[in-house]
Amino acid sequence: MDDKLRKPLSHNRGFAFQNVNPLIKYWIGSWDNAHPLLDIGCGSCVNARQALEACAGATVYATEMEEESVKTLTEEYKDCQNISFHYLRLPDQVSFQDNTFSGILCSEVLHFLNHPDIISSVWELYRLVRPGGRVVVTCCCEDTLVYQRLGLKRMKEEERRKSPLCLRAVQDYFEFAKKAADLEGTESALRIYEQLKATLRNYLNFINPDQLAMVFTRLGFEIEVLTTGPAPQYPSWAHGDHDQVRLVARKPVH
Repeated sequence: MDDKLRKPLSHNRGFAFQNVNPLIKYWIGSWDNAHPLLDIGCGSCVNARQALEACAGATVYATEMEEESVKTLTEEYKDCQNISFHYLRLPDQVSFQDNTFSGILCSEVLHFLNHPDIISSVWELYRLVRPGGRVVVTCCCEDTLVYQRLGLKRMKEEERRKSPLCLRAVQDYFEFAKKAADLEGTESALRIYEQLKATLRNYLNFINPDQLAMVFTRLGFEIEVLTTGPAPQYPSWAHGDHDQVRLVARKPVH
């Protein structure tokens, strides 16, 4: 657990992480020398800055879900001509036109959505990205180590037996997290629980990678990368090797 890797966002919907997304090369590699890149939930702009450094001449549209955050970032980066900031809230407050972006980064966003909004959001991602372009996603995984003592994986498997395609969030997340913190029984665990309660909404979606890939595939994407990995930036008192879902999907050229 390293508090230096994150800071709470002002709109109580997650954290701004200070480490570069592990799949960023796929997002940067999507730039086609003509159409902009989109960074959904840009946070501290660490990924957007990396893209601008790697791609001379690229333009990044960076989004946040509160107008005040957009204003603050616009002022902070007023001297940077190749990045612009926009309000966007998945799935239904998206103002961009079809086929606008050569690549989309959706980093640590989907786990804040329940099943219907995830489906609608993936439809929006398909609409926004150009044919041949990539969508890069990272989000919380159902294999997140710290909740396995509570049977998170078994709970999600049982849900899948009843409804194989449903990506259902944990609805009373604060109670769930409090049980996990109490089981750990350390001062650090209880402190992080209080941080979660102050920063997040009372639900969180721990996503199965195969289910997420199935959604992307059924909505028209081709999967290029599907794996899990560590996420030391996540607010937790313990971390595992499979805390994060990592997916890269390409929109086919017809």
